[in-house]
Amino acid sequence: MTAPPVLDPAPNGPPALRFAVLGPLRAWHGENALPLNAPRTQAVLAVLVLRAGRPASARELIGAVWGDDAPPRALGALRTHISGLRRLLEPGRGPRTPARVLVSAEGGYALRPGPGALDLAVFEQHAADAGRARAAGRLEEARELLDSALALWAGAPLAGVPGPYANAERTRLTERRLTVLEERWEVETELGGHTAAIAALGVLAAEHPWRERIQELLMTVLYRAGRQADALEVYARARRALADQLGVEPGPGLARLQRRVLAAEPGPADPAGLLRLVAPSPLPAQLPYDTEDFTGREDSVAQLCAALDSSGIVALSAISGMGGVGKTTLAVHVAHRTRDRFPDGQLYADLRGTDPRPAEPMHVLDRFLRALGVQPGHIPALPDERAALYRSRLADRRVLVVLDNARDLAQIRDLLPGSPGTAVLLTSRSRLAGLTGATLVDVRPMVPREALALLARIVGEERVNAEPRAAAEVVESCGGLPLALRIVAARLVAGPDRTLAQAAALLADERRRLRVLRAEDAAVETTFRLGTGLLDDEQSRAFRLLALPDAPELTLPEVAAVLDRPRRAAEDLCESLVDLSLLESLSPGRYRYHDLLRLFARQAAADEMPDGERTAALTRLLHFLLATARNAHRTTMPDDVFPGFPGDPAPPCSAGLTFATQQEATGWLVDTQVSLLGVIEQGARDTRVPLAVCADLLVAVDPLGRMGVRPYGLERAARAVCEAAERAGDTRAEARARYMLGGAMSQRFELDAAVPEFDRVVELCRAAGDRALLGPVLIALGGCALARRDFTTARDMLTEALALSRAVHSRGSEAYALGFLAIARLATGESESAVATGREAVAITRATGDRAGEANALHNLSQVCLWTGRTEESLDCLHESLRLWRETGSLYRESLLLGALAQAYNFAGRPAEAAEHAETARDIAERHGDGYFLGRALAQLGHAHEAQGHHAEATVCFRKAYDIFHGLGLPDADDLAPHRPAGAG
Repeated sequence: MTAPPVLDPAPNGPPALRFAVLGPLRAWHGENALPLNAPRTQAVLAVLVLRAGRPASARELIGAVWGDDAPPRALGALRTHISGLRRLLEPGRGPRTPARVLVSAEGGYALRPGPGALDLAVFEQHAADAGRARAAGRLEEARELLDSALALWAGAPLAGVPGPYANAERTRLTERRLTVLEERWEVETELGGHTAAIAALGVLAAEHPWRERIQELLMTVLYRAGRQADALEVYARARRALADQLGVEPGPGLARLQRRVLAAEPGPADPAGLLRLVAPSPLPAQLPYDTEDFTGREDSVAQLCAALDSSGIVALSAISGMGGVGKTTLAVHVAHRTRDRFPDGQLYADLRGTDPRPAEPMHVLDRFLRALGVQPGHIPALPDERAALYRSRLADRRVLVVLDNARDLAQIRDLLPGSPGTAVLLTSRSRLAGLTGATLVDVRPMVPREALALLARIVGEERVNAEPRAAAEVVESCGGLPLALRIVAARLVAGPDRTLAQAAALLADERRRLRVLRAEDAAVETTFRLGTGLLDDEQSRAFRLLALPDAPELTLPEVAAVLDRPRRAAEDLCESLVDLSLLESLSPGRYRYHDLLRLFARQAAADEMPDGERTAALTRLLHFLLATARNAHRTTMPDDVFPGFPGDPAPPCSAGLTFATQQEATGWLVDTQVSLLGVIEQGARDTRVPLAVCADLLVAVDPLGRMGVRPYGLERAARAVCEAAERAGDTRAEARARYMLGGAMSQRFELDAAVPEFDRVVELCRAAGDRALLGPVLIALGGCALARRDFTTARDMLTEALALSRAVHSRGSEAYALGFLAIARLATGESESAVATGREAVAITRATGDRAGEANALHNLSQVCLWTGRTEESLDCLHESLRLWRETGSLYRESLLLGALAQAYNFAGRPAEAAEHAETARDIAERHGDGYFLGRALAQLGHAHEAQGHHAEATVCFRKAYDIFHGLGLPDADDLAPHRPAGAG
């Protein structure tokens, strides 16, 4: 074993433990090498070391070490390896003493040896320092740092370590070393060291014939050394290698360089110039224009540039501050300053955090994935899959992501990358203090010096110098806010005869100041009017009407419905507005407004269009969405009855979109839910819009609940419809709104709030003879009664619901009722009938092709089988149900199924497998805030620990589960009462 590498000292001296991955995996305790003989132990250690203190769950470790070849007893083997590592890394510590380095955390394990303990971290720090030195022009220092970084390498990374994780990391780290090598020889070239560079790059070019950047560097140094023929020979060899082995032509960098050499053009004045000429263009490049007159903020710019100048980590720089203080301007300026450090592109999104309806992460991810090269048809419809694909596309890339105007952490969570190399720049009015490891910058109003400089850059130094006192008064009245300054400056620029003294006088009266600043918006409004004055009648009508719906964007079919025009004509209108910069097209067939333009267009519509025309446009959109929702419902739930349609007093007057597959229909429901609910709420608050359409469209979201999706904004939209229905005395609409309101609450297991809503729906349905809705609401009430363990009530309600479902020929509701009824019959002593009932539910869903219904029915049947001694059949049902849910990507349901599998394995006397499934269920539930499912997972994990003799761990799990169930007011807490904390209820 070689001597330990010389690593950077930690603040309190060198670390006791040191690790090396830049070569064979090695570890030292002080000067003593640690024996890492077992390959699988090395594989486990490699994962923990490279996660840099972040916990890895047992499931993640097993996948990383064994992959698809994991043995049946992989969990036990993993624990053996962990125990061995603890003994190795913590010599002299007893078995009852908690490890200080290899710790149990968040249901998994984490290695926390302290700073300066890993050669890779030191390598990345040297590379980052070199980047900063190079950017500052300190090239000799940059070369020394890069040499220090590369000296840490001792061969192929993780040489000999088995497992898919180690294989992937070997590839990544090898690529990283080559990138740093390229940078090192770029610096050498910039310093004029052509002779040394030619020799070294010649070797590298031969070793990596398809790495075009190395070929470009070698061509560059040969060309600058006067060896034109040799440079052209490098190009020829590279071209042959690329064509023979990969079937591609050289990229634009090599091609441009070849043309320069052929033309025998003289090199640029600086040695780095030619390198810049052949550098690949970054893609995507979504940054807005940088402000030409950006002024001041030197400290903030420096702080943010330093934070983003990190290599190998995700740099989160959050800019917060009051509105109008210049957060976006600063962020965009910094992004442009640092864009060269992110050669794989820059992504930008305005999250509209201050809007009543902020941008949905799902829609942002869609745009980002398209920009990253994912074809529209390959973008997943479900949030978790979309976020996972986004992170995968960013892996091993150096991309800058600018997330502007974020509302809160929940909005950006799925937009954060998960791998090194990508940096994130955030702006928000709120201080995002929960971002671990982020650089937080509070943007404050400009100091007078900066504000005066900004004013001078916009209106001209001559005018400011001519009226210095008035200029100072303007700056003071604007309070240092760049937005206010720009409003005043814009008016001054627009009116060259206006003086700073006149502007200062207008602003001097505090009672009028905001009105004056607000009045300056008239200049913006005038600009808008100048633009819209060029529109013909059809364009003007479209510009006004399309701004009316409360939707973040409109698709082309929705545009056609609003405008009451054929799709081709509607598309031509929208594209003409895009050409005039009055509308934005995020992607083909999708349109949205700039926020100020939307306000202007809405005001123009209110001032210049009859009320009836505006109401008709919104009503047409609602009818279109309702017809499409009906088609989606029929596709996702074949042979089912949509409670909104029988006897509908206002049937949809649009054919809507149609769907060929359940996946298509589900994708439309998921993608459109924000617009659906926003327009429903808007329509409910407008007394001129038919309330029946809003209520029926609200019920269209019901399949999302059955599929385990929690629609954003459902409760707010349901309350709006309910309030409107009560005002209008419309009991039909009220029943549908309360049904959906209760459903939103019951999904969170807030049964005390949900049951009264459902009870009111039953009362309204019985009074109106509404059998179509009465069946589903009785099923919902039966499910609540089961959760409360009121089994007799559940059986009675579900029996009636079953009869109603059959009477209206609603096969989907029939299967749902049978699944719950099977559990109720089991609990009331009808065991054989329960099994038969559960199997009948499964048979119906399979006959109708209802995949989500089949997954639910299998879960219910599994519970019946488990409690009647059919353990193997229960396990088969659960595994099949889990497979079906994973097809839909519903992590909500996956957590439920994994918890049920843990229960079944506990029943079967297989606690190790129960613990594995319970841990995964717990992790999913914690991540998604599913309290009830978290309680179930913890309870089963407690039973698994207890069966394995881990009594202390079991007690912790039981107490946590008890607290959750007790807080929800559920009888599950009674099962855990012996484990409740002292003094608990």
